[in-house]
Amino acid sequence: MKESITIKRTTSGNKDFELLVSHLDNELWNELKEDQAQYDQYNKVPDLPTVVVIYVNDQPAACGCFKKHDDDTVEIKRMFVEKKYRQKGLSKMVLTELEEWALEHGARYAILETSIHFTAAKNLYRNAGYEVIPNYDQYIGLTDSVCMKKDLSARRHSGFRQLENIEYFDFEEDFVEEGIRCIPMIVRFKLDKAGIKLKLGEWSKFSSDEKMELAVLACSSEAEVKNYHDTVAVLIKQHTGKEATALPVDKEPAWNSAAVPKELDQKVMELDYTISKAQWNHLTTLQRFALLKLCKPGHENRNFPIALKEFGLIK
Repeated sequence: MKESITIKRTTSGNKDFELLVSHLDNELWNELKEDQAQYDQYNKVPDLPTVVVIYVNDQPAACGCFKKHDDDTVEIKRMFVEKKYRQKGLSKMVLTELEEWALEHGARYAILETSIHFTAAKNLYRNAGYEVIPNYDQYIGLTDSVCMKKDLSARRHSGFRQLENIEYFDFEEDFVEEGIRCIPMIVRFKLDKAGIKLKLGEWSKFSSDEKMELAVLACSSEAEVKNYHDTVAVLIKQHTGKEATALPVDKEPAWNSAAVPKELDQKVMELDYTISKAQWNHLTTLQRFALLKLCKPGHENRNFPIALKEFGLIK
């Protein structure tokens, strides 16, 4: 039977987080023994609002958190996976979720400390893009400590690029506003078909896996459209406690027109370009949808000419 994995953003007062941290501390004392007394004082995370807990079949399995270090840096703390759930990629999932959350808080860098004895942890961080730095703050002079740092603002390829059988555009890699990756066009297209509104604040609360699921989930037949609507509604309720907002479904959407829509034609003319009917009909459905979204008033206008070039409409 397939395991159900859930990622939850919570606080350090969460009982499951407290349970996992107690197991982490037991392991540290058993492995590092008297040396742990030196480090235990630095591991406290009281009243922390940025904690991630992963559940496997509703059982707490992994955790991690971050706290503010300075104006543009967070410190990753309390990374742990229960022994029976290891080798499943959960530590990477926790770290990725923490990094995404840190970006939403406006952080540019993430730092952390681990032990020279924890090879698996060091490999995890190196593979995630962390580099060894001189020991900072309380770890200065502690020879068993390894401190690492990552530039979170460095360009990273979105996980959507690795998904098969979906369209995902190059300009969407730069589709970031205040650290929050915007909803990809493939998801927005399906939301319009399913008649459900998904706000950026709601989207930002979804886990990476949930975002990927919405990108690949079928939304063509009547049954698939209903299932897509229900899936999004459940996620919104789960993460916000609120009911989803309905979105009117356009029975004759402009992106489905054989002629270049007037609003697009006007926007292109403002930039001293033209799109012929032949060019318009040569585009994929999602490309036409994307252009119509990008030509509407708002911050996305900066990507409009970039998309025109990517779609081969201008040089």
